[in-house]
Amino acid sequence: MESYQKELTRIRTILKNNPKGMTVTDISKEMDINRNSVAKYLDILLISGHAEMITFGPAKVFFPSRRIPLSAILNFTLDYIVLLDRDLKFLQMNDNLLKLMDIRREDIIGRSVESFSSSILQIPELITNAQKAIDGKESTIETKFTLEDEERYLKIKHIPTTFDDGEPGATLIIEDITERKKSEEKMKQAVKEWEVTFNSVSDMISILDQNFTIMRANKSFAEFFQCKPEECIGKKCYDLLHGTNKTHSPCPYKQVQSTKKSATVEFFEPHVGRRFEISASPIFNDDGEISGSVHIMKDITGQAEKE
Repeated sequence: MESYQKELTRIRTILKNNPKGMTVTDISKEMDINRNSVAKYLDILLISGHAEMITFGPAKVFFPSRRIPLSAILNFTLDYIVLLDRDLKFLQMNDNLLKLMDIRREDIIGRSVESFSSSILQIPELITNAQKAIDGKESTIETKFTLEDEERYLKIKHIPTTFDDGEPGATLIIEDITERKKSEEKMKQAVKEWEVTFNSVSDMISILDQNFTIMRANKSFAEFFQCKPEECIGKKCYDLLHGTNKTHSPCPYKQVQSTKKSATVEFFEPHVGRRFEISASPIFNDDGEISGSVHIMKDITGQAEKE
């Protein structure tokens, strides 16, 4: 592509001077070269986004590209964007990165990434993968760095890039995902605390879907049926409790499905030889329909005998 740069530049100038459009023949006459060569150059300009084409019947008419300036595109996003040449020197970056680094554009253009002490540019994976992008390998990483004594999380895309002069380079799109990571950590902690609470309750608790299938079971529930909590998942509640392939007549969940209200029943179950008090509470989906139920089962055999 380097050997065509003179011709490509000339065609771009011709199109710019003829904004109403030109055919391959028009450009061929203007440049005094054959149509096949012009067609080849135009294909390169179309692919690189420097020209546009509209078909009018059998004729193909070419126009100069109406592209938004790169500097404007870079500042459309809240991400940090960097364009590097094959030597890992800065070609361009957006205002967000300049503000983060507290540096002027003229003080960074043309300098190597490795010449800066800014922590965001000294992430080892950033430089390593930028070099791989120059060699044609795209990659995305998540990493963290410290900025003003605060730990920040980044998602960095390394995109292979070919510039107008045919030289390879890399575009880095750096997204600050700190808030997302913090939210994920809080959610993980909340889930962990919920799991501890769920499994520390002495009552037998299970969560069922709308088809009486066990979705979750706590430790007390599983131990009663002599299995692990994960082994309960996928089984029918009536299979474990009643040893049947259908629901039990005083089933509280059937009442919940009918009334959409919590229900409590008490009965003796011959299958396990125990008396239970079982409470069921509905779980509603976004449409207000019942999607499941939370069951709390208490073994009241000893209480019944005292009474």
